[in-house]
Amino acid sequence: MSRLAFVAGAVPEVVERELTATPAQFERDLRMAWPAGVASAAPGCFTLHDGETRLDIRIETRGVRRLGLFELPQLAARYQFAGGDETARRRLLVTLDRAMQRGGG
Repeated sequence: MSRLAFVAGAVPEVVERELTATPAQFERDLRMAWPAGVASAAPGCFTLHDGETRLDIRIETRGVRRLGLFELPQLAARYQFAGGDETARRRLLVTLDRAMQRGGG
């Protein structure tokens, strides 16, 4: 199994990330990445299940990053796992990361 670039060792129960996407892009990509179903109780709040593992994701806009003429929307995302073990967390995160990966390396 491939290792996640941002994790040295075990996948923790809480992972925080900075992403380049709008909330709409993130939600679209998340729903495409997890066709088994994504629940959303409120804007920017998502929950998905994989067996005994639940993943709650909260996103928050963080403005725009400018690189020359490019403007890149920024999001802060907090992934919080409940249930399941480290192996289940890793499997779920790897699946999401692979499906939501964008071009650019």
